[in-house]
Formats: sequence, structure tokens, C-alpha cells
Amino acid sequence: MESCTPGRCEFRRYVSECECDFTLRLTMGGLLRMVQEISTLHCTLLGVTGERYRETHTAFLLAKLCAQVYEDIPAGSEVLLTTRPASPTRAIYPRYTAITMGDKLAAAVYAQWVLVDTDTRRILRKTPEALGLPFSGDPVPELPIRIPKADGTEVLLGEETARYSRCDQNRHMNNTRYADIICDYLPPERFQSGPVRELAVSYHRELPMGGTLRLYSREEGPGRYYFQGRGEEQVCFEAGVRF
Repeated sequence: MESCTPGRCEFRRYVSECECDFTLRLTMGGLLRMVQEISTLHCTLLGVTGERYRETHTAFLLAKLCAQVYEDIPAGSEVLLTTRPASPTRAIYPRYTAITMGDKLAAAVYAQWVLVDTDTRRILRKTPEALGLPFSGDPVPELPIRIPKADGTEVLLGEETARYSRCDQNRHMNNTRYADIICDYLPPERFQSGPVRELAVSYHRELPMGGTLRLYSREEGPGRYYFQGRGEEQVCFEAGVRF
């Protein structure tokens, strides 16, 4: 741990081979799990723990994110993760995380979270006082969340299930696993020359453990793709990918 304050948390770590693909570059799913790790650690160090969420019957759900990769991140490299949360705006809690290697910004993730009441599943527009979120009010950098619109030309790729290894403590598909699923359906030869440079995801509905979604996609242009996951006739997520 480098430092931790309400407005910023820094954590240094090495990239493991098990987080990388056949080119020994960090996968998009691996990147998002690193970001999730430091974001959770930041909250825990500030006293916002799982017990606090249970006491207040609240939980954070990821609404949208944009991840951009500027440099290849190889196995064994040392990276510094710096995460910065901000106070909510219209029920949206923004968080920006930078991943640097040496003096270079290698990747960045901008996420928009919402706080929900776990009993009613409604979005809370006011933070419960007992939750005690100490985040600073300073704004954070934003990345554009660019997601194409469905136009009816999408092709059905297959079905995916929220199995045990893909689910988190809330018994839903962990948000980072959608990146794994998307990348599994992209042409493998694309990854030979470089990683996904941008992934934008809009999470519409959670997929419960055991639930299944149908995955649709279309190519938007050279190196650009649109993905949509539908479960029970409802859209679970949409995503835009750029190499």
C-alpha cells in the first residue's frame, strides 16, 4: 500500500501470468479485476465494509464503465493503481482509476456506480448516514462511455450462464466476467497484434446465479464491435469494443 485517504488510494503490485492471455498481456477482465480489487480495498480501509452494507441494507451496483488501454501491460510488470472516488451526482457515484507503469499511463477505468436498497432493489438518491461514506467532493476525470445502439442486425453467438465461478457474494454474475465473455467471442487473431484498447459497458440488469443470457453481436467497422446480452427477453448488458 502506497497511501490511502478519503480522496485517493494507491496500491502497487505485479501483474501475474494467470491474469494474462496467450500473448502474456494483461486481459481486459484481469484489468477490471485489479481495479475492483483496489476499489474494494479503498472502501474497506475507510471503514465501509461488508458488515456496514449489511447493517444499512445497501449495496453498490455498477451501472456503466469505460476502460481504455494505452500501453501493453505484460506479465511480470510492476504497476501502480491510483483510484479516486467522488461524491454522488444525481445518484451516480463516479470513480476513476489510473494504472501506470513507470512514468507512463498504461490504462484507465472510469466507472459509474449506484447505491441500492437491497430490500426494495431501488436506487437510493440519498446516502444513508449510517453508511458513512467519506469520499471527497472533488471531481474525477471522466472517459466517454460510447456504446453503439442495437439495430436488429446482431447475430446470435451463443448462450452464457452465471455459473458458480463467475458469481460474487451477491450471487450474481460479477461485472468483470462480462469482459471475459466478450473477449471469448472476439476473433483470437485480433489479440495477436494488441489488446482491446477500449471497452465500454452499460449494465442494465443483474444476471443471478444459474441464469442464462443469449449473446448477440455485430461488427461496427474495422476493429469495432457491438455486444448485447439478453436474459428472459430483457437486456442484461450492452457493450462497445474497440481494438
